[in-house]
Amino acid sequence: MPELLRKPYREQLVTWIGRPCHFQLLYKISIDGCSASTFHQKCDGQGATVTVLYNTNKTIFGGYLDQSWHSNAGYIYDSNAFLFRLQFNGSSDPLRFPVKNATYAGYGHSSQGPTFGSGHDMYTFSGTITRSGKVFPLNGDFNLGSCYSLNGQDVNSITNNSLQVTDLEVYRVIDGPGQTVPDLDKPWREHDGWTNETMQALKDSLLDYKPMTETSVAAANILLIGQIGAGKSSFFNSVNSIFRGKITSKACSGSFEHSVTTMYRQYKVKDFSKGKLLNFRLCDTRGFEEEFALDAQEISFILDGNIPDRYQFNPLVPFTPDTPGYIKDPNLKDKIHCVAFVIDGSTVDVMSDKVQKRMKDLQVRMNHRGLPQVVFLTKLDKICPDVNDDVKNTFTSTAVCDAVEKVAEVMGLPRAHVLPVKNYESETKLKTTVDILLMEALQRCLDFADDYMDEQLDKMAAEGKNVRAED
Repeated sequence: MPELLRKPYREQLVTWIGRPCHFQLLYKISIDGCSASTFHQKCDGQGATVTVLYNTNKTIFGGYLDQSWHSNAGYIYDSNAFLFRLQFNGSSDPLRFPVKNATYAGYGHSSQGPTFGSGHDMYTFSGTITRSGKVFPLNGDFNLGSCYSLNGQDVNSITNNSLQVTDLEVYRVIDGPGQTVPDLDKPWREHDGWTNETMQALKDSLLDYKPMTETSVAAANILLIGQIGAGKSSFFNSVNSIFRGKITSKACSGSFEHSVTTMYRQYKVKDFSKGKLLNFRLCDTRGFEEEFALDAQEISFILDGNIPDRYQFNPLVPFTPDTPGYIKDPNLKDKIHCVAFVIDGSTVDVMSDKVQKRMKDLQVRMNHRGLPQVVFLTKLDKICPDVNDDVKNTFTSTAVCDAVEKVAEVMGLPRAHVLPVKNYESETKLKTTVDILLMEALQRCLDFADDYMDEQLDKMAAEGKNVRAED
């Protein structure tokens, strides 16, 4: 079964245990179910164990017991036991808390999950806990400091005072170095690497891109849509910077109370080294606002290619077929070929129901048209400090992985359609790693756009229609 305990954290635990050892997963509530009886069935009599909890505050903590668990309604004596914190708020921050009253190091009871100390210092759960979405609301409690030394810490700094967990694992501790322990630093998504060669290959692919259709549709249209301040306009600026060869800010961007995008734009990207326009357009529209609902019919007009470039939005006067510039009979070249929802990864857990509903309502219109959809997950530096330090940690970050899964669940999209990106915001020079993330996301959109255009051609052919060439 898949394990969450990363290699650096395993190595830290081995150091604290004080002897060469490795770990074998015995029990995992996301797979086995959260039940005291199942915990004891799998873990009693197994010798030394490590219990690890992963809460929704991105904090990882738990306890080590050198003696076996049992179900005898009695305490477990253990002078080697300790509690620990491995990660706090998504950042690696290991601390060890030794037992100070070995008589009450652990407590074994048939109706309780892993329990440490008297009082109890760390009481995980009792009975059976039903999962709510992806969260297990454990019904245990903390009384830290009763039998374990806290070294100046408290329940908040150790556990974030939360038993809302995404998982709980119990590992058997086996003496001796392990030969088959999986590399838990393996990326959670396959990736071609962070080299200059990878970056150049992606850049060349985008430079050479042409829509894979039998028509003269010259450019794929990708619509960027999402929250205010999530980075729609910044995404275009970042992509434009790559092909400009320096940081630029052609599209107005920033973090404001209201959308800084006031008109519909079909931005073209130019490669200044070759003096050519690339064969895709990044289409920008107003961002979602809490108190301002995008006109659903206006969005339909954008998707269908009725709204011209540079149309100025007017919340008081929605776009209609009578609006000057209305494209009455749009061609395939005018339509949107792929939609990218731009979502701030650091706000996923607090995204309002109102904004979620608006996105879902728009998805209904997109699904009706068979439009492919992806998510650009931005603000990676706010999701995980490790990624803030180095973008190369994106695909080994559990925090980013969790955000990807959450967004995929909210949007009803496959996880492979959620694409982490890092926009250029505070940087003054281009970085290979940032370029790679941006271009990988863009390449994925173009692949989906090709699929959509091919499907439209098949549909038109079945209806006996001809696709007019682009002017």
